[in-house]
Amino acid sequence: MAPNFLQGLLEALANPEADPNLRRRALRVYGLFLLGLKGCFLLLLAPFLPQAPYPPLLFLAVIGMAWLHLQARSALEEEAPLGPLIAVGLGAGAFFFLGVLGLLLRPFGLFLLPLGLGAFWLFLRRGKRGSTPEQEVPKPGPRQG
Repeated sequence: MAPNFLQGLLEALANPEADPNLRRRALRVYGLFLLGLKGCFLLLLAPFLPQAPYPPLLFLAVIGMAWLHLQARSALEEEAPLGPLIAVGLGAGAFFFLGVLGLLLRPFGLFLLPLGLGAFWLFLRRGKRGSTPEQEVPKPGPRQG
């Protein structure tokens, strides 16, 4: 990818009036970059995290995911131009959070990693949906005729 292409994507993220397709593509690239970065950190942490078979950590994972979901939802509703970026960032954070808890609870806790990927995908989808302004659909009126 050329620097001009990346610069165009970053400008599209910052500009709410940019082409919706370009904004969605930029949001996807931003999300995949964050996901890759968090995945690399998880790979680096994996050898150093001890096993901690402590079942209340699963409860912490559920509570943490619910909190992150509420934060992403409120960011999409309240933070007009930057809400989708915040939601995608929270999705990458959810992947990292569940990944660390999964590494602590291994081997059975590793099912939290795909759950974290699913949360990231959900937040990315909601962010892409929130990045484009709602199209005004004309309501059907009474027929003349």
